[in-house]
Amino acid sequence: MRAERFVGWVMLLFPLAVNVPFGLLATRFGYPDVLRQPAAQVLTRFAEAGPSLVWTWYAYALLVVPYLAAVVLLPRILNDAASTVLRVATVLGVLSCAVQLFGLLRWTFVVPALASSYVAPGTDEATRRALEVAFTVQHQLFGVMLGEHVGQLFLAGWTASTCLAWVRAGRGRLVAGLGALAALLFLVGLVDGLATVLPLSPRLLAQVPVAAFGLWCLWSLSTGIQLLRHGARAPVVRTHAPLRPPANVA
Repeated sequence: MRAERFVGWVMLLFPLAVNVPFGLLATRFGYPDVLRQPAAQVLTRFAEAGPSLVWTWYAYALLVVPYLAAVVLLPRILNDAASTVLRVATVLGVLSCAVQLFGLLRWTFVVPALASSYVAPGTDEATRRALEVAFTVQHQLFGVMLGEHVGQLFLAGWTASTCLAWVRAGRGRLVAGLGALAALLFLVGLVDGLATVLPLSPRLLAQVPVAAFGLWCLWSLSTGIQLLRHGARAPVVRTHAPLRPPANVA
């Protein structure tokens, strides 16, 4: 029961907590639109924001850790840890958390070094061009490919398979349908990453990943509420000491 309450609170609070760094990054850094801006603009804006932006990205990344624990514990809660669906879901969920954690942490350990060198007074134009190339390479590798594309693909798979297991456990079709729709939108939103290397014009599709994440947050929050309610309604089994036969009276 403790595991169910832990997972319930994590899935409930994560969508609320993640919007704090997300909002700060949107206000101070133009996130997520800045991700598709030229490297020179990104590095300059990052350097101008100062160390607080690095801490914001670090907090954003660390929020993935408790969710990773929730992903691992979820099969135990549904009492079907041996299910093939849940085994696949757990692998996909762990991989999604891992690659997205790596993608976010680059803003704490890689980008600051590039940005500080880029805006340094003694940096010549040739070095700046090299730093722009370095930023673009790491951004496409750890950001677009791993964090966005692979992470989003695995997240869609984990969400869809978890929703399937949720229905099989009789926990409610409405919440599962919400998660399935979010997973579908995540798959559609993969076009946004492909548009960085292919002659595609996603236009409205560029906003699909944001919409998918918002819907996914609503699903996670709803799932957390259901888990907490289920845990609160679960009967408490009390154990009693066995009755002893009365002592013989001599």
